[in-house]
Amino acid sequence: MLTPENQDSIQIPNAPDAQNPLQSVIRFSQSLIRRKWTVLSWLLLTTSLGITYFSVATRLYESSAELLILHTGEGNIDQTQQSQKMLQDQLPTYTKVLASDEVLKGALQRLPDEYRADFIGMTKREAINKLRGNLTVKSTRQTNLLQVSYKAESPKAAVAIVTEILNSYFAFMHEMHQNTSRETLALLSKQKDEVERQIALKQGELLRLQTESDSLLGTGDNVMSVVNERVIELNRALAAAQRETIEARAFYASVEQAVKTGQNLQQLMNQANESLANEMMKRSVGVDNSDALTYARLQQQLLEDQAKLNDKLSGKLGPNHPEVLELQQRIKAAKEWMAGRSSQAVRDAEMLNKDLGPKLLEIAQQRYLHAVNHENEIYARFTQEKQVASQMNNRIMLLHHAERDLARLQVDYDMYRERINALDLNQKASLRTRITKHAEPNSTPVSPKLVSTMMISMFVGLFLGAATVVLLDLLDDRFHSPDDIRREIGAPVMTMVRDMPPLPHTHGIESIYTYTKPNSVETEAFRTLRTAIEFACEQHQRISITSTEPSDGKTTVMSNTGVAFAQAGKKTLLIDGDMRRPGLTKLFNLKGQNGLSTILRDTAPIMESAEANLVRTAHENLHVIPAGPRPINPVELLTSDRFPELIAWAEAEYDQILIDAPPSLAVTDPAIIGRLVDGVILTVRPDRNKRRMIIRAAESVTVLGANLIGVVVNRLSNASGEYGYGYGYGYGYGYGHDEHDTDSEPVPMSHEQVPRPRKRFSRDESSDRFAA
Repeated sequence: MLTPENQDSIQIPNAPDAQNPLQSVIRFSQSLIRRKWTVLSWLLLTTSLGITYFSVATRLYESSAELLILHTGEGNIDQTQQSQKMLQDQLPTYTKVLASDEVLKGALQRLPDEYRADFIGMTKREAINKLRGNLTVKSTRQTNLLQVSYKAESPKAAVAIVTEILNSYFAFMHEMHQNTSRETLALLSKQKDEVERQIALKQGELLRLQTESDSLLGTGDNVMSVVNERVIELNRALAAAQRETIEARAFYASVEQAVKTGQNLQQLMNQANESLANEMMKRSVGVDNSDALTYARLQQQLLEDQAKLNDKLSGKLGPNHPEVLELQQRIKAAKEWMAGRSSQAVRDAEMLNKDLGPKLLEIAQQRYLHAVNHENEIYARFTQEKQVASQMNNRIMLLHHAERDLARLQVDYDMYRERINALDLNQKASLRTRITKHAEPNSTPVSPKLVSTMMISMFVGLFLGAATVVLLDLLDDRFHSPDDIRREIGAPVMTMVRDMPPLPHTHGIESIYTYTKPNSVETEAFRTLRTAIEFACEQHQRISITSTEPSDGKTTVMSNTGVAFAQAGKKTLLIDGDMRRPGLTKLFNLKGQNGLSTILRDTAPIMESAEANLVRTAHENLHVIPAGPRPINPVELLTSDRFPELIAWAEAEYDQILIDAPPSLAVTDPAIIGRLVDGVILTVRPDRNKRRMIIRAAESVTVLGANLIGVVVNRLSNASGEYGYGYGYGYGYGYGHDEHDTDSEPVPMSHEQVPRPRKRFSRDESSDRFAA
């Protein structure tokens, strides 16, 4: 039963699986066997046509010749092998040439008059096409051999045509080679002269450029310009002059600022003149050139006296010792003299700074002006040389282009000379062709051939027969065997019911075969269905039976199956769930009585309402709930809570419940009922139900989660070979009743007490189907 938990996992288990190739082959083989007479008819027709063709067809005789093509000429072994390889690659071209219009036209012109009878009345194009149609040119792999064959109505005509085709080919190749050589030589000579003229022009241009460029050194890619070298040197000098100008401008500004502010000019003098700076340094320490040596000696003596004084004081002598006092007096006198000289040097430096400031400023100004003039002079020379270098570079570029063009033209000139020389040599080295096998007449016809004609006829017949079978299968949208149903729907065929003749009684339980004729061959199918239901699934108490279309016999199948369950000792309830067209109600002649619709619309407890509307039949184990008055809303009644309660009540009271559901393609009632039962059985009639409709019916049942447990094939004749189904019954029963004794009531038996019938199965030798 469908629950909210498993609604999301609803699948269609009965959807047909994808057929594997083996199943497709088996099905196609079955179709061929089923329609074998169609295939045999085509086979007979094509064979007859093949024999007729062989009898009346014109005999053709073939003659062939072999042609050897070689490349001969001078050269080493490697060149010869390369030429042979190229020749093998070009063999397809020679094959095409042999069948070309020019060669065939030449062959027609050379053909003797006695062999032109086949071409009388034809245009030139038609005659060439006929020659090409009967001509065969093949090349043998890894060889230089061409095989030329021709089919004609006369052996001698075939020989003559092959010979003339080869002669026309020889003439065509010779003429083409001569014309090609002359045309190629003339063209190459003309191109060589043109290149030679261009070389002379380019040499004159190159000489002119070299003359104009007298400042260039070297040749080719190593050409160097003297002007470029001068530009480089001037560029370096210009950079140095610019740095010198910047330094002079900075020095001038510093001197001018120092003179205005009265700063010391010693460092600036050092930058201006090194000798003047040295003189300023000597005067700053109080020495000049005359007493510089004396000052240095006195300074050295001072250092020595200080060292001696430190030694004596650190020794045993005291500060009042005569030697210590003498050294101290001498050190004091030296320091006073040096101090006096330093004071004088400071006064001299101030006077020197005052006297030399204007001179130093004048020197800095002259230095700056000289640097500026030097920079301008170098810049002017650099600009002039740069313009000259630019012009020279253009000439160098033109010179390089002219040299490259001259080299290219020289290569082209050498190439044309080599090709001309090679073409002259090839006058002696050309293709050689020779006939290695001459055409000879053959008295045995090559067409038509009996074996080939018969094989082609049989193949065409089988192909047309198979195509016809496929077309008929596509047009005939029917199932042809139980295997087809199982393979397409995915559910087994539970039983096959033969077409049952009508009984004297048309209504009531007496109109049911299983009740009226329990031992007849017709009722065995329903006992088989009863057994199949019991083994189809673990829970089989609640079963719904539906069909593809109306009048498929679902009510007949359900009523007979219900009687079969009742005869097996099971308390069985039949419910007519088809409230639109109630077939079960009509069968039991219960029209106008209350039933299922009354129960579903009633407000009384389900047990009371069901008991009040229950009909008991002549068989004590078989009860029926008719459809009741036709409602206007059967779907709403089936989806109400009363219907599941009714099934639950019946499940507690009966051993087997069978519900007659409407056709699945007509309404959605079968899917609604199928959700509430253990399984659904689909009744089909292969003689009237189309394949697509049966598949759609099965899908409509399973789309909401109903369990389709099997299919019942209904209303088959004794020999249903047209649809692939057939019956052959042979039974031996031990019930103790004669099958013609329909008036006696069969003794009710439990399921365990019913003996299984001995059934014979016969297999149709011409197809994979069974007759039960």
